[in-house]
Amino acid sequence: MIRKLLLATLLAAVPAGVLAAPAQAAISRPARVASVSAKPGPGAGQVTFTWRHDGSNTTAFVIETGLTSFKANDPKLPDHGRNAKYFTISPKRRSVTLTAAQVAAAGAPAGSANHLYYRLRAVNKTRYGTGVRDWPFLQSVAVRPAAPSTAGTPLRVASFNVRTANATEDGRTWPRRAPLVAKTIVSRNPGVVAVQELSPYRADGKKLPTGTAVRQTASLVKSLAAQGASKYRLVRTSPYGKPGVVEGTQGARILYDSSRYRLAGRCAETSADGAYYSPSCTVMLPVRAGDSAKERRRAAYALLEDRATRKRFFVVAAHLDARHSKNLTTEASLDTLRANQVKTAVAHVNRLNTAKVPVVLAGDLNSWQNNKGGYRAHDALIAAGFYDTAAAATQINIRYTTMTDFAGTVPSSTWGWGARLDAIAVKGVRGAQRFENVMKRTDSNRASDHNMIVADIRLP
Repeated sequence: MIRKLLLATLLAAVPAGVLAAPAQAAISRPARVASVSAKPGPGAGQVTFTWRHDGSNTTAFVIETGLTSFKANDPKLPDHGRNAKYFTISPKRRSVTLTAAQVAAAGAPAGSANHLYYRLRAVNKTRYGTGVRDWPFLQSVAVRPAAPSTAGTPLRVASFNVRTANATEDGRTWPRRAPLVAKTIVSRNPGVVAVQELSPYRADGKKLPTGTAVRQTASLVKSLAAQGASKYRLVRTSPYGKPGVVEGTQGARILYDSSRYRLAGRCAETSADGAYYSPSCTVMLPVRAGDSAKERRRAAYALLEDRATRKRFFVVAAHLDARHSKNLTTEASLDTLRANQVKTAVAHVNRLNTAKVPVVLAGDLNSWQNNKGGYRAHDALIAAGFYDTAAAATQINIRYTTMTDFAGTVPSSTWGWGARLDAIAVKGVRGAQRFENVMKRTDSNRASDHNMIVADIRLP
C-alpha cells in the first residue's frame, strides 16, 4: 500500500506530456515538398526527376510511377496506376536519373513512346512508425527516345482509319469525305499507307448488292487520281471473305506509291474459281470464346520492294477489336483479345519473313496507354521487338488524340500526350526521325473521325 501511494505521488509530479505514447511523440511528419519536376534524358530511355525540400524530418524520398493516372487529391482515380513502381532515394538527394533499365521496368522503354505518371513522397521512418508527406500533384513525363538511324533508305509510312462508308448516319457520308481523305494523304506524300475501315462494298453505304456500284476501295483510288496522285494503288480491292459467309470488317487495306515501290509477292484479287473475293495476303484474327462470326476480323499484309534500292519490307495493316466496356473485368478481357489479335498477325508474318526484312505494323489498336483496362496489344508489340514511331526525334501534335470523333475543336491533353488509338510500329529499324499526328485543332470539315498519322523511318 505504501509503495502504491509513493508511485502515485511521483507520477503526479511529472509534467504533462512527458509520458505521451512513444510512437506519437517520436514521429514527425516531413516538411512540405516545395516543387517537383521531371524531364526526359539525358540518355535514351532515361528520365530525370528534380525536387526542392529542406530535408527536415525526412529519412528518404520515394518516387511512385504508373502507366495510368492515379490518385493525387482526386477520389475518382485509383490509388495506384497500372504497373506501379517505387524508387527509394537518399534524403540527401534532390535529383535522380532513372536508368533505362529502371524506366523499362516501370513500363516505358525508349521504344514504347509511353510516358510515366509520377508523384513524389517524403518519408520519415522511425523506430516508432513512419510519417509521410506527399507532393499533392500527379504529373507526367516523357522518356527520351532512341537516336534514329541517319543512314539507309528513307520510308514514309502512314496509318489512316478513314471511317466506313456504312456509317450512313454521319452528317457527312463517305462520298463527301473521300476527296478530303485523298487530299490528306496527298498532302504528306507517304510511300505506304495502312488503311482501316476501307470497305470492299458499296461506297454509298447502301445495304444492296454491289452490282456495278462503285466500291469504297475503288472510290479512294479514284479520289486520289483526281488529286493528281494516280500513282497510288491498293494491294487488294476485293472482299476477303466468301460471299454469304459472315465475318466482321474487311476494311484493313494497304495503299502504296507504285512509282516508288512494287508488290514483291502475289496477292490475288479473286479465288481459284474466279469469284471476286480472296483471302490472299490476309490473316484471320482470333475472337473470344462465344463471340459471333461478325466479330471476326482480318489483318492485311504485303511484301513491298523499293524500286530504287531493292530494299524489301513487310507491311501489316490491322484494325483490332473495337468493343469497350465500363466494367473493368470485361474491358480487360477485350484488351487481352486485342493483344492476341496483334500476336497472331505478328506470328503469321514472322513465318513468312524468312529473309528477316524489316516489318511495319500500323493501324487502329483501339486502345491507349491511359486505358484502365490495359494496353496489352501495344505491350505485345514492344515485347516482340517493335519500336513505336511516336517515340520519334521530332514529334508533331503529340498533345492531341488521334481519334477526334469529328469534334470541331480537339482539346489539348492536360498530361501533354493525347490518347493514341492509332500507331505505327516498326521492327528491324532503328528509331524514327519524325512522327506527325496530322490535324488542325479546330476543323469543322474533318476527313474522318480519326487523324492520319505519319512516321519517317530508314530501312537498313
